[in-house]
Amino acid sequence: MHVRATTSADDLARVYADVLRPSFPDDELADLAVLQHQLTAGHLHVVVAEEAGALRGAALGEWFPEQGVLLLAHLAVAPGGRGGGVGGALLDGAVAAWRAELDPWLVVAEVEDPAVHPGSPAHGDPTARLRFYQRRGARVLPVPYVQPALRPGGARVPGLLLLALAVREDRLAGVEPDGTWLIPTPPLDDFLRAYYTSAEGRAPASLPWPPLPPTLAARPG
Repeated sequence: MHVRATTSADDLARVYADVLRPSFPDDELADLAVLQHQLTAGHLHVVVAEEAGALRGAALGEWFPEQGVLLLAHLAVAPGGRGGGVGGALLDGAVAAWRAELDPWLVVAEVEDPAVHPGSPAHGDPTARLRFYQRRGARVLPVPYVQPALRPGGARVPGLLLLALAVREDRLAGVEPDGTWLIPTPPLDDFLRAYYTSAEGRAPASLPWPPLPPTLAARPG
């Protein structure tokens, strides 16, 4: 299996049709035209996994340069290919490549909260998905997270978890003896407002959760 970065609009269209559309509910996926625009503008970074010419999966990262945050917007394996090591190879390869190229201070991801979302054969098991990320060092940020609306007429998606996948230790407010990361809230809040503005086309009057404390404790899984 070969994991590679791509800036090809044709590759993105194939990823969208063969991997993303079958893997995500409508409200958790932006339109292809939006993703194509982000790719052209340099804000979307795409990594694909292929084997014998077949597309096995893809990872899409949305880069917020002013905030220095990289959002793993989507990571999915082609239908029928879950559990074969493709997702792990994609996650490890994509995050390593993006950290080397972009040097984000924080890499985050959104996943469905297993306590809220039951999952389905088409869209996968939220419990297994969370374990997958936690085995690779992801930590849940204690935020009652709601995904912004990603498409015109779409709805915000409550009941998601915001994960910290990687962090630059020089940007942390501290590290506790058990390895807990103390994530400073102000730059995270700046990123979330930028994300909502980018996704929904206007700045949010407020974020859909209570004010956060000065730091968030991101504990090992």
